Amino acid sequence: MYFLEGAAINLQTIMVLAQAHLPEGEPLTESTVARAYRGYLADLQPGVPSTPTAETFLVRDEPQAQFLADLFGLQGSPAETRQKAVMEKPSMDDRKVAFFEEGLKRLAQYDPELSALFQMAVKSIFSTPVSPIAGSMTVRAALGVMWVYPLATWATDDLIEAYVHELTHTLVMLDERRFTHYPHYDELDREENLVNSAIRNEKRSLFASVHSVFVASELLQLRESHHGHGMEFRIHPPSRGMREKSLIALESVLALPNIERLASPRLRELLEKTGKQLDAIRPGALGS
Repeated sequence: MYFLEGAAINLQTIMVLAQAHLPEGEPLTESTVARAYRGYLADLQPGVPSTPTAETFLVRDEPQAQFLADLFGLQGSPAETRQKAVMEKPSMDDRKVAFFEEGLKRLAQYDPELSALFQMAVKSIFSTPVSPIAGSMTVRAALGVMWVYPLATWATDDLIEAYVHELTHTLVMLDERRFTHYPHYDELDREENLVNSAIRNEKRSLFASVHSVFVASELLQLRESHHGHGMEFRIHPPSRGMREKSLIALESVLALPNIERLASPRLRELLEKTGKQLDAIRPGALGS
């Protein structure tokens, strides 16, 4: 969504959603908008812990991290194993803090506007002591919160891809709250409405597949603009395959017989713009 719409449109969406929380009589600054946005999220999801800073906050409080892990459905291991893991290793140790902060610094070096949008939209990042898989996640029940569990083998650029991946989910969900994306959300999981996805390459609901197309396109644009297509990617597929699957997924979405019923004009406009961005990427530059 950042590479698709730019920083200004996404910031405008945040301001529209947070308008009721903007302080009267104060200048409109990044700080006041950030506070208003956090006020909006607090009203929207009162059970989600608030953050003490206007910028992205790294959660080091163990009870808060465990609460978020439960909310994200990440506490699937047996209770004894979980308890032992928590006792032996914190959710956010010094190594993770240093790595996550390095990722935030690198993101700012890559693109100050992208960094500012990230700091605005993503209010907190948490981790867990253990995880069966490495990766990142956002959920609708905790908008503005991101889970990241990195491996020691991740490079900083891998972490940046995780950041952009989850930022994209967040921005798409915010856009959905400003503009209706799915007029008949209850119909999305019907068998006849399942479509291909861009990352997993499997049949999923329209909501999941649309998100996968946006994420894949944003990652490809990130690579085009910054760290290139030739690095050894650890958490996302190589660029050529990701572009091809994204185009297939997008074609599957737009070919739905009832796409005009399931997807609003705003969503179809975003998808069509994404298709043009994907078409504009030079396949020869993507490697094998």
